[in-house]
Amino acid sequence: MPNNDIPGGRPVTIYEIAKKAGVSPAAVSSVLANREIERRISPVTAQKVRVTARELGYVPNMAGRRLRSRQGGARQYDLAIFTTFEAPLPLVSQALHTMQRAVDVQTNKDTAYSIAIEMYHAGSLRLKPALLHSDRYHGVIITNTQPADDEFLAQAQVPYPVIMLGRRIPGYSCVLEAPGIVGRHAAEALIGGGCRKPVVLHGRSISQTVRDRVDAFVRGVKGRTGLDCVAIVSGGLDSHQGAAAVEMAFTNGLKFDGIFAVTDSLAAGAYEALRRCEQRIPRDVAVVGVGDQEIAEFLYPALTTVAGANESMAAEAVPLLFRMLRGEIDGPREVVVVPPVYVRGSSMRTAAAPR
Repeated sequence: MPNNDIPGGRPVTIYEIAKKAGVSPAAVSSVLANREIERRISPVTAQKVRVTARELGYVPNMAGRRLRSRQGGARQYDLAIFTTFEAPLPLVSQALHTMQRAVDVQTNKDTAYSIAIEMYHAGSLRLKPALLHSDRYHGVIITNTQPADDEFLAQAQVPYPVIMLGRRIPGYSCVLEAPGIVGRHAAEALIGGGCRKPVVLHGRSISQTVRDRVDAFVRGVKGRTGLDCVAIVSGGLDSHQGAAAVEMAFTNGLKFDGIFAVTDSLAAGAYEALRRCEQRIPRDVAVVGVGDQEIAEFLYPALTTVAGANESMAAEAVPLLFRMLRGEIDGPREVVVVPPVYVRGSSMRTAAAPR
């Protein structure tokens, strides 16, 4: 949030950053635009400017910048959604549709928008140079980051409004699911459905959001059964990889009667593996997923899911981004949404007929 030394809670300017950092406004402008190398500003000075900007809660005023650069025609705002090649796309799809609806409403003869999807490999966001260029985008939504990406963003100074989806990074506005909710609800669904030895299925790379889900699930199982929860680690997040991991665990003699899959795609893979191993759902092994993708209701039995708050997060993130573009936000904002739970046949072991 903005520093209390800035009177009235008004947006922080480059002049206030320059005064506190003891440098010129021109130096601040260059650093915040990530042009310190070409302007021959020392790394020490650049770091001082970025630290000061974060401490004061600086948010770029893209509305003001675009008004100054207007040349008679419509103002053009270039927006983007950054996501990984490896991650499931429902959240990105929801954000894209929500952003497009907002653009359709707000486009007029004076203002136009474009939307791009930028893809990167998990953990390599730093290799997307366009992210740090002040003349490339005017606002972005970033999702599906890994710890290395979060570390990069925490040190970087992106020179325009950014919304982080599903993770909390100091200095950035974020929209995320309520901490602990997904994992706790998954544990309640499985234990309440009659499971006593559930496991958690996740990919090898774990994002901030997935780590929260896994940890909350493990705590929930421990609290209700007194037992430690075993993890089945998949090579990736698609259904084939999930199926291979579950089948390998069963073949190796792991005993379990419930699976919490951190995505619906992994849950679908678990269905296939259990079928191959002649395990019935939910009588032998119950399954709970996350996301409530369209496939969930068409699996047999229908998949119990914790919805992952995709729609709610996109509905909060897009208006927040547009408020930042208009210069209405005076510091980072955090919005928390609570995902719903859809209990279906895959978790109801107590209701399954006896053998």
